[in-house]
Amino acid sequence: MTAPPIRDADVSVLTLPREESPQEPRKSRPWLRWVGASIVCSGCLAGLFYWVLPELSSLPEVDTAPVRIVGSATPSSLLSASGYVVAQRQASVASKGTGRLEYLAVSVGSRVTTGDIIARVQQDDVQAVQRQVQARLDVAKAALTNAQAEQRDARLSYARAEALLPNQFISQAEFDTTATRLRRAEATVRSAAAAITAAEADVQTADVMLENTLIRAPFDGTVLKKFAEIGEVVAPMASSASSRGAVVLIADMNSLAVETEISESSFSQIAQGQSAEITLDALQGKHYPATVEQIVPTADRSKGTVLAKVRFVERDERVLPEMSAKVSFSPVARPSDSTAPRLFVPSSALVQKNGRSILYVLENGVAREVSVEELSRSGGDSDVRGTLTASSQVILAPPPSLHAGMNVRSRIPQREEPQP
Repeated sequence: MTAPPIRDADVSVLTLPREESPQEPRKSRPWLRWVGASIVCSGCLAGLFYWVLPELSSLPEVDTAPVRIVGSATPSSLLSASGYVVAQRQASVASKGTGRLEYLAVSVGSRVTTGDIIARVQQDDVQAVQRQVQARLDVAKAALTNAQAEQRDARLSYARAEALLPNQFISQAEFDTTATRLRRAEATVRSAAAAITAAEADVQTADVMLENTLIRAPFDGTVLKKFAEIGEVVAPMASSASSRGAVVLIADMNSLAVETEISESSFSQIAQGQSAEITLDALQGKHYPATVEQIVPTADRSKGTVLAKVRFVERDERVLPEMSAKVSFSPVARPSDSTAPRLFVPSSALVQKNGRSILYVLENGVAREVSVEELSRSGGDSDVRGTLTASSQVILAPPPSLHAGMNVRSRIPQREEPQP
C-alpha cells in the first residue's frame, strides 16, 4: 500500500512570534541642569555687582560714636512675695437673742445690703411680753387721766375755800382739808406720769427684745459661709453642741487685699502707698495693679517677718477670698539713690536746627533726627537729655546736606599698622 503524497503545507503558522526588544531609556544628564543653574546665578551676581555695588559705593560715609550712659534706673532686684487674698472687712453674724431659727433668707453667695434681714429666731414669747407691757402702758395712761381729773376738782375746791376763808364762811379746818386734797391729787398725777414713763420703758425693752430676734446684715457684702440651718438653736455665746453661735459669715468684697509676709532683711524695700502688682495662681497671665495699704507695725519673732497688706486698685469678679497670690513690689524711689541715668555724647554730634539742639542717629543705614537738650558740656562730651538708648549710634560732625531719612553708611576706621 503506497503512502499518500505529502502536499505543500503552510509552515508559517509553526513559527513563533519574536518579541521586539525594548528600547533602552534615554540617559538623563543632570550635570546639564547644574551648569544652567550656575550660569543663571553668575548672571544674577554680575547684575548685583553692576547695579548695587555702585549705589553702595555712592552712599555718603559718616563717622559714628556710641552713647555713653552713666547710672541706671533699673533696680538690681525686684522684691516679690507670696500671700493670700483676705477680706479686710468681714463678720460672723450672730443673734443677740437665744432661740430656735425659724427663718433663713440667704445662702452661700447671696449679696446683702446694710439692714437686710438675714434670719429670724422664734419670737412668740417676746411678742407676748410686748403685748403685756403695752397693756400696762395703757393702764398707766388711764390712771393719769383719772388723776388729772381729780386734780382739777381739788384745785377748784381749794380756790373756793380760799375765797371763803377771809370772811369766816368756812372754818380753818375745812380749808386745810381742801388744801390737803389738792396736794394729794397733784402727787397722784405725778405718780401716774411716772408709771407711764416706766411702762414706756418696758415697751421699749420689749421692742428691743423683738428686734434681737431678727438677724440683720451689718454692712454690704456677700455671704461666704452658712453655719446654721432652720430648726437649730442659736445663741450669742453658744456653749453646747446643739446650739450655734454664728449664723453666716459675711465679707465686703470691695475690701479684698493680699496679706503677705516680708522678711526683715527686705523690710526697707517696701513703704506705705508703694505701687505693686498682684498675680493669682488661679488666673495665670492676669496682672492686677495694687498699692501697699498697710504695714502692720509689729514683727513676727518666730518667723522674722513683717505683715504687709496690699490692696487691689482694679479687680474683677474672679478674685475670691483665700486665693493664693504673688505680689511684685515696684522699687521705692529714694533721694539718696542715683536712679536717673545720664546720657553723654560727643559735642561734635550736636547740631542747631530752628533754635533747638538735635542729633542724627544711624539706624539700619538711615539717619534719624532726635531732639535733645544739652544740660552741660565738659571737654569734648555733652550731657544731654532725650530719647536715646545705649545702642544708639550718633553721627559725628554731620554734613549740612544730611537730613532725616537719608541713607548713609558708617565709615569703618582703618587700623593703624604697627611701625617696625
